[in-house]
Amino acid sequence: MTVKQFSPSRRSVLAGLSATFGTVALRGHEIITQAAAHFTHGIASGDPLHDRVILWTRVIPGSGKNTDISGLWEIATTKSFDTIVSSGNFTTNSEKDYTVKVDASGLQADTHYYYRFTAQNIISPTGRTKTLPIGKTSNIKFAVVSCSNYPQGYFNVYGEIAKRDFDAVLHLGDYIYEYADGIYSNSKAVEKGRRVKPTHEITSLEDYRMRYGLYRTDQDLQAVHQMHPFINVWDDHEISNDTWREGAENHNEDEGPFDARRRAAIQAFYEWIPIRENDKELTGEIYRTFNFGDLVSLIMLDTRLIGRDEQLSYQKDLPFRKIPFDFSDPENPKALLTADALKIANEENTKEIQVPFDLTNGQPTPITDWSVIKSLDPKKLPQGLAYIPDAKKFKRDILGNKDRSILGAKQEKWLADELRATQKRPWQVLGQQLLMGKVNVPQIDQKDIDLEKSKYLTEQQIAFFNILEQLSLPLNLDAWDGYHACRERVFDTIKINGNNCISIAGDTHNAWAFDLRNDAGEAIAVEFATPGISSPGLEAYLPVKSDVLTKAMLDKNPELKYLNAKDRGWMELSFTPTETTSNWYYVSTVLDTSYEVIEGPMKKVKTGDHKLS
Repeated sequence: MTVKQFSPSRRSVLAGLSATFGTVALRGHEIITQAAAHFTHGIASGDPLHDRVILWTRVIPGSGKNTDISGLWEIATTKSFDTIVSSGNFTTNSEKDYTVKVDASGLQADTHYYYRFTAQNIISPTGRTKTLPIGKTSNIKFAVVSCSNYPQGYFNVYGEIAKRDFDAVLHLGDYIYEYADGIYSNSKAVEKGRRVKPTHEITSLEDYRMRYGLYRTDQDLQAVHQMHPFINVWDDHEISNDTWREGAENHNEDEGPFDARRRAAIQAFYEWIPIRENDKELTGEIYRTFNFGDLVSLIMLDTRLIGRDEQLSYQKDLPFRKIPFDFSDPENPKALLTADALKIANEENTKEIQVPFDLTNGQPTPITDWSVIKSLDPKKLPQGLAYIPDAKKFKRDILGNKDRSILGAKQEKWLADELRATQKRPWQVLGQQLLMGKVNVPQIDQKDIDLEKSKYLTEQQIAFFNILEQLSLPLNLDAWDGYHACRERVFDTIKINGNNCISIAGDTHNAWAFDLRNDAGEAIAVEFATPGISSPGLEAYLPVKSDVLTKAMLDKNPELKYLNAKDRGWMELSFTPTETTSNWYYVSTVLDTSYEVIEGPMKKVKTGDHKLS
C-alpha cells in the first residue's frame, strides 16, 4: 500500500479539481496534486488535560465531490510513530466544513506526544502536543498572544513562538477579524498580498468559515499550531467589533438578526479552533478551568459574549451638569444655587436643567439667566461656553451601577466557585480578554499630538479628551473600567477565595503590567497584558511620541507599572512555587518576513505579595 505524505510547502495550483468544490471547500488552499484526499490547513491541538487532548485537522475528498470522508488519527511518543499509544477513526463532511476534531484520550500526564491523521492513504503533517501534569509540579511556562489581523501584517510572532518550548499557548482572542477588504488594514501589507476573503464583512456561517480558512493558510500560524497545544477564548472580532450578549457596535439591522450572526460565528469558531465543545446549543458558554499539577490553575473567562451588558459610551451615557430651577413663574424661572434655596422651593415646581458654563475666567461658572439659556443653540455655543460632564453622577450612578456585569451572574458565581476550589495551588490565573487595570485618560499637551498622522482623532475629539482627563474618567469603557461595580465584586471574590491571583489580558494590542487594587486601596492581584500579533496599538490612535505617551500614562495611572504602546509581540509567563515571571518580546516589523526579535523587560510577583516586586 502506497502512503503519500502531505507537505504544505509544495504548493502549486492544479486547475480543474472540480467545480463542485471550487474555492469554497479549498478555503484559500492550493492543491498540490491529484490525490484521493487533501489536508488543506495543517493540524492543531488544544484544550489539553492530564489524560487527553483535542486534535484538529481539515481534509477534503480528492474527487471534489461533496461526500463524507473517513480516516484514522494516531498519537505516538516518537515522530516515527513506532509506538502508537492511542488511535481511532474519524468521519467528516461539509456539515462540519470538513474539519476534524478528536478528543484523544488514554494519554499519560505531563508528556509530549506526536500525532497525525490519515485519509485515503494520504498522511497529514505531524503535530506535537503535550498533556497537563498531575501532582508535584516545579515549573510551567505559557506563551500568551492575541489580536492577529491578517491584512495588518505578517504573523512573525506566531513563527517565533513555534521555535520555542512552552507547556501551552494561550490565545486571548481576536484570532480573526470580521472587517471587509480595505477596512482596518495596512496598505503596505495589502500590497504584499495580505487581503481578506471574502472581500465583504463576514456575517454568515459561510463567511466566517472562509475567513478562518484564509487565516489558517498562513505558514506561521500553521507552524505554531503544529508545535504547541492552544487554549483559546474569543474576543469581539471573532463575532463583530464591541460585541456584547445581545448585539455589537459593528452590527446593523440590514445585516440580519444579531443572534443568527452570533450563532454562525460560534459554530465556525468551534469548527476551526481546537477547543473542547461543551456547548451543543451554541450558547457561547466556553469558560473553563485547566489545572497544571499542583502549581497553576488557569481559569479561562469570557468577558465578551456570554453575560456582558452593553458597553457604555461617553457620547450617549455621559450626563452633563444640571442646575435646579424654580418654575413657579414659568416665564421667568429662577436658578436655585444654594442648599437653603433648594430646601424652601416647591418640589412640584423644581426642575433640573442642563446649562452651559462660562469657562473664560478659569473657574467654570453656570449660566443661570433663563433668557440667555433659551437663546443659545446647544450645537453652536459661543466661544468660552461649554456643557460640563457630571463626572460625579457618571461614576456613582452609571459606572457604579451594581446591576451591570461584564461576566453575567452565572459566570460570576462560577468564578467564585472555581477560585474556592483551586485556592490550594500557589497560582490562580484568570485568562480573559480585557484589561482589568484602571486606565484613566492621560494628560497630553496638544502640541505633542501629531494630528496629521492620526486616522481617528479630530481637534474636537482632542478637546473632549482633555475634559475627560480633567475629570479623571476612564480611557476605555469597553474594558473592565466600564464595569466598575462588577470589577469590585470580582476583587472581593479574589480577596475571599483567591490565592496569588494573576489576571492576563489581550485586546489592546499593547503590553501592560498593573498592580490591581480595590476601591479601599488593598492589593488584590497583578495583571499582565500581551501585545498584539499584528494589529496596531495606541500609537495608531494617539499619534504621540512613545516616551511622551508612556510617561503621561504612568503619571496619570498609579497602578500601571509598565506599558509598551508601540510594538507588536507576545508575552511569556513562567511559574514556580514561589514566583511568577512575565517577559515581553517584540518583533521589529510585521510588514516584512525579515525581522529581529527585541527582548523587553521582566516583571516578577512573589507568592503572598499580590503586587509586582
